[in-house]
Amino acid sequence: MSDRTEFLHPDFEPGEFDRVERQLRQSLVQEARKVSPGDRLDAILHEAHEAGPVTATGGPRRWVAPVAAAALVAAIAGGAWWATQDSGGTPSPPAGSPSASPTVPSPTGPPTSAPSTVQTSPTQSSTTGGGATVQAALPAYFVGPVGDAKPTYKLFRQFVRTSLPADATDVDRVVKAVGLAMDAQPYSNTAGYLQPWSGTTVSTATVTSDTIDVELSGPGAEGFTPEVQRLAVQSLVWTAQAAVGRGALPVQFHIAGGATELFGTISTAQSFTRPPADESWRDLAPIWVTAPTTDQVFAASSAVTVKGEATVFEATLQWELDRGTTKVKAGTAMATVGAPSRGTYSVELGRLEPGTYTVRVLEASAKDGSVAAQDSVTFTVR
Repeated sequence: MSDRTEFLHPDFEPGEFDRVERQLRQSLVQEARKVSPGDRLDAILHEAHEAGPVTATGGPRRWVAPVAAAALVAAIAGGAWWATQDSGGTPSPPAGSPSASPTVPSPTGPPTSAPSTVQTSPTQSSTTGGGATVQAALPAYFVGPVGDAKPTYKLFRQFVRTSLPADATDVDRVVKAVGLAMDAQPYSNTAGYLQPWSGTTVSTATVTSDTIDVELSGPGAEGFTPEVQRLAVQSLVWTAQAAVGRGALPVQFHIAGGATELFGTISTAQSFTRPPADESWRDLAPIWVTAPTTDQVFAASSAVTVKGEATVFEATLQWELDRGTTKVKAGTAMATVGAPSRGTYSVELGRLEPGTYTVRVLEASAKDGSVAAQDSVTFTVR
């Protein structure tokens, strides 16, 4: 069986990811938003809103209601939506918070681009150790849980603020970024990220035009499955390549003290790299929320837009916005392309009242309504 066949959702047969079908489905949603329904449609839409998105507790496939309502509206609109095409656009990068957070680029940009590189703020901090430093947001990849159905793990990316020398080299960025990626503790309680590199640090690194060399203090922690071990290595690979920003440079690992196997099973005699863009699903979580960023702060006068990347069946997503235990808004969204390709999505939340919010974007299983994949971000409006 081919790799692509293995990736397809178990509830559907290969070949259902037809481009024309995806375009028509996306066009349906776009045209539905242009129509102002009346009569019975108001009741239908109200019922769909009350149903809300599916939760992790399973139950009936309530997520179908909003889609069904949209389909009915589109039918009234006639056949004009046939002419609408998939725009394939990439959303603009999310803005940083008012507290001088740097601009954060799209995680993998268009799916064919190189990993994101470090972003630095324009102002320097006070000198430390005889040299000026700058505040930077370094991309770090972590191993985290994907959904609720079974213990499946993939890579999630966070931009972690830290300090770097004002004249930082590629080596400085690699050492700092990989070190951050090995410390999942700040996210373990909230996002459930695993800590396969607990007790391990970065000793040294070397960057040439052909390769990235990283020496680790140890082989990694014990007790993880082979797949989690593989992803743990890939988390450092994606992080190191993103720190350098020169594409898929092969990454070579060495272990201080002479050990030759990461986690006691993965040979360091080989080099590692990220998969091709059309196979990024091997490593990356099906859903990323890339904006807002974690703990980002918005002014109450600013509109909030949710952006992200997704590799989901038929490009269909559900989302919900919560303020504490209260659901504020919910709806559906479409990615620019469906699985196995990786697309982008965008949801306009508008202006929000002051408070702390959590936005959750998810894919509901067509089989039983359980959460197949999800990601969430908490942010504040002041």
